[in-house]
Amino acid sequence: MELSLSPAERQALRTLQGRCGERADYVAVTVVLLLDKGRSVASIADDLGVSVATVYRYTRAYQAQGLAAFRKPDTQAGGYWGLLTSAQLAHLCQELGRHLYTDCRQIADWLALTCQVQYSVSGLTDLLHRLGFSYKLTTAVPCEADAARQHAFLADTLRPLLAQAEAGTAAVYFADAAHPTHNTRATHVWTETGKERPLLTVSGRERVNLNAALNAVVATELYLDETDCVNAQSTRRLYEQLLEAHPQGPVYVVCDNARYYKNKALTTWLVDSRLVQVFLPPYSPNLNLIERFWKFLRQKIINTAFYRTKGAFRMAVLDFFTRLDEFGPELASLLTRNFHILDAQPAS
Repeated sequence: MELSLSPAERQALRTLQGRCGERADYVAVTVVLLLDKGRSVASIADDLGVSVATVYRYTRAYQAQGLAAFRKPDTQAGGYWGLLTSAQLAHLCQELGRHLYTDCRQIADWLALTCQVQYSVSGLTDLLHRLGFSYKLTTAVPCEADAARQHAFLADTLRPLLAQAEAGTAAVYFADAAHPTHNTRATHVWTETGKERPLLTVSGRERVNLNAALNAVVATELYLDETDCVNAQSTRRLYEQLLEAHPQGPVYVVCDNARYYKNKALTTWLVDSRLVQVFLPPYSPNLNLIERFWKFLRQKIINTAFYRTKGAFRMAVLDFFTRLDEFGPELASLLTRNFHILDAQPAS
């Protein structure tokens, strides 16, 4: 038996799964989710401790009734699910997956027009939270991102290299440049309701130019070259640091397609070197682990403090790299080798 769920159906079922108060309800929802993952009926029955007939019964009930097959009346379900039927809830999830809504009032207007149901802003906000939605920033995705190429690179190139790094047979680094600007940017912080939290800024545009390589398996090991200009010469200096740190065995550097990585002089120098550049697919910053590190730097040092002069700003940034051990647990949690795939095609 095969079953394929839409992203909206999958999200609604996962939300319902987390709210199930009784084992039978939890098992029924889990059966459908496991079938969607491609599991066989026999293995699902064995793992959940139910009969094969029960798996078929739950699946057919869902195919016939949707979420309504697993939801008790609101007075018995351990929580109020709102004014919408299960079909309308699924339609709402699909709508939120297709279109961007910046305000609950817009969603309330859509519900009134589509479902003839009136919601207050607070009531709709509670419903969206129960359905597993939250109000947060969108994620910028390059329009040229190619999910198929990223999957192939991850499976055929990056995962095998990381396996070598974990086994200690090769050193693997993620390289990238960053150019922190001496100009504080507003960010999200906790502050007292109803009051503003001012953060002083400067009008400067001076930068600190950083060329760095991050160890793939040691979150606090990073090699840095501060330079007036990130170019092939700066990159060679950085690579020489890596070769000195690893006097034996191959050193792989995962990097993007910036021009200085493909500079003719640098390429010629690398011919007789143990260091090998591994180029990411175009428009794949999500596969470069050091991108998360740069975001961490901005959060910890750049966007949460005021530096009156460029000198003070530069010293704070460079000092951060001498204190990486202080941030060890946070970096280890952030820099896991789990990668999200970007796809330029919007969800349907």
